[in-house]
Amino acid sequence: WGWEGIFLQSRLSSGQELNMTNVNFEDIMVNYSYDPELTYDTLASMPCHSGYCSFFRSYAFNFLAVVCALGLLSNLALVVALANCRSLWGWPPGRASLFQLTLGTTIFTVMLPFFAVGIRQGQVIGDGLCKVAYMLWYGSLFAEGLLVAAGACSAIWGKWVPSRHHWCVAVALWVAAVILAVPAALLSGMEGHQQKLCMLRDRAGWRLAHVTSCLAVFLLLPAALGVAKAMLTWRRSGWQLRVGVTCVFFLLWVPYGAAQLLDLLERRQLLYTSCHFQELLDFFLGLSEGLGVLHCCLGPLLLLGAGLYHRRMDLLVWAGGWGGGSHFDTFSTAMRARN
Repeated sequence: WGWEGIFLQSRLSSGQELNMTNVNFEDIMVNYSYDPELTYDTLASMPCHSGYCSFFRSYAFNFLAVVCALGLLSNLALVVALANCRSLWGWPPGRASLFQLTLGTTIFTVMLPFFAVGIRQGQVIGDGLCKVAYMLWYGSLFAEGLLVAAGACSAIWGKWVPSRHHWCVAVALWVAAVILAVPAALLSGMEGHQQKLCMLRDRAGWRLAHVTSCLAVFLLLPAALGVAKAMLTWRRSGWQLRVGVTCVFFLLWVPYGAAQLLDLLERRQLLYTSCHFQELLDFFLGLSEGLGVLHCCLGPLLLLGAGLYHRRMDLLVWAGGWGGGSHFDTFSTAMRARN
């Protein structure tokens, strides 16, 4: 369930959840011989202890603070470049799509301090603001995934959708992202005993809907793009998917999708697991989500680097290609000609 949920809840072999701070397994073992009603089945249902909580407390706040600062700076640099350097973005997916991606990444980044402060000292907000926070968090995240997929397929759907109607596609993608984020908003609320945290609660129906949304965006969508890319390349079709630097979003979030799938199977008792496996799954969920969070700073930086690289190649070609003189001389000649 992510950092906050794993921090507050433990995993049980029976699939239920308890507060891990209230159970001492050593006390259970000491008293076992004196309690005739305590059986092996009772012991099997006791919560597993996980070292993830101490690990989470030690690193989560600093990690989120650093990523938030880098994300805000990189997104600001990308917005300035998009606004002032039109010649940098003459390649797919285009400036309009990149502006939307930057909007989604910025919204996601702005929410990081909210969760970081909650981890450090708890939160005093109500359920309403908690739901808004999760709606913005997952809505922006799902929008980015849909925008990246749409950009990869733009050469295909662009043949049927006139350029003047591209805004309709953008609106449809954002609306779909908001709908996908509704289960997360309905699940979210304030939980905890000594320290209140804004987190996703356990409600069977909406929880399954939320996990399904995550699996669709983080696993099924990139898998479909990969299969389509392979098939179109194998058949040497004229229609090609534009798999570029924006697809780093999926590379960073696919592990979290896989962790969500394992978590779903384990909680529904479709996997035979031990306490050691459940502890590893806790770490896998938390670390994979941390890997995905990095997209808010790595994505803009890679886009800036790709834009500068394409610009440099265009200048080299404009100045006469690779023939005659060094690369530096060719680049200098192109800059003088431009000025």
